Amino acid sequence: MLRDVSFHVVGVSHHTAGIELRERFAFTPAEVAAWLQGQAAAGSTALLLSTCNRCEIYWIGDLDLEAWFRDFSLSRGAPLGEALLRLDGEEAVRHLFDVTAGLDSQILGETEVLGQVRRAYDAARAAGTTNRMIDSIMLAALVAGRRVRRETMLGRHPASVSSAAVDVAASITGSLADARALVLGAGEVAEGVLKALHRRTAATALVNRRPERAAALASAWGAVSGAWDELDALLAAADLVFVATSAARPVITGLHLAEAAGPLGRELAVFDLAVPRNVEPSARTVPGIRLFDLDDLQRICCPVEGFVSPAIDRARNVLDKEIERLDTALRARATAPGLAELHRMAARLAEKEADVALAQLGDLGEREQQVVREMAERLVRRVLYPVSRTVREAGGTPRVAAGQ
Repeated sequence: MLRDVSFHVVGVSHHTAGIELRERFAFTPAEVAAWLQGQAAAGSTALLLSTCNRCEIYWIGDLDLEAWFRDFSLSRGAPLGEALLRLDGEEAVRHLFDVTAGLDSQILGETEVLGQVRRAYDAARAAGTTNRMIDSIMLAALVAGRRVRRETMLGRHPASVSSAAVDVAASITGSLADARALVLGAGEVAEGVLKALHRRTAATALVNRRPERAAALASAWGAVSGAWDELDALLAAADLVFVATSAARPVITGLHLAEAAGPLGRELAVFDLAVPRNVEPSARTVPGIRLFDLDDLQRICCPVEGFVSPAIDRARNVLDKEIERLDTALRARATAPGLAELHRMAARLAEKEADVALAQLGDLGEREQQVVREMAERLVRRVLYPVSRTVREAGGTPRVAAGQ
């Protein structure tokens, strides 16, 4: 059934494109909402998933959103060539399940993507661009993602971009208890960094353009909040910098970091966890600056391609079972109308044959007539039960002869 379902995905991810290309496809929430409004007006059934790792469109039906994506890429000055991924039917479904489980992420098993898929689906539902089929697929994928995190080692040792960055920072500085960390941003990734630093007792300052948000978040995780106009001074005092804002362009320049490193080029590790990037790539050339972006974290933290572990095997088993369950549900739904008509026809046949039998038996009491009718109905049900089960399992639609 799944291989025949008209479910598709098209987009780019860290598998097909580096961060220089991916950042051209970063959608803000307002841009996602506008895109969904356009799809709703066109009568499309689709959703848009835009994260640091990927920008992907999932849809149901025969419309060609691949052509839209290619045209969009040209409008952003980013011709795709072979960087575009397109999957259909069961392959598209399996890809979505891998995404929700964190098996397709830059950081294997990362936790944030499950919430990102959920929010993308919720946005599509609110915009009116979902239907019963895409609801079934998306909800099944979300259930599968939760099961992977609940039942496998990937869930017992949850990973994230935030925790990966702090792990790399710890490998550079040794004990983070003696390090001075600066975090820019107040979103999900920035909060994840604060949590990880708090667990390692690092002295941390938080800066955000919304001071009230920074103060609340800093208080929750044992950090201090600073003002944006104090950024230069805070950079100069930091050993580690984590940048994860929603800005569409760099908020830290090479000049900022050159001044922070000083004339002797003191060592400063900077982690740019945003897409689009928040730190000028040219900062890599500044003496003393060690700049890591998301692609760098993937190379450092993730196993090589083709790596197999018991945790991945177990996660795959969970996904296979949930995909099989989805397939069974879709088959049952596809056969339901035909089976309902078959049962209605059988009920009419039982009633007709009972009437014939009663006419031949002559005068019977009410109780005896009821016994004959119940026997006819019971025989029909016993014949139909294995037929119905076989049809549901096969995913076919029973053929009912006209006029029966």
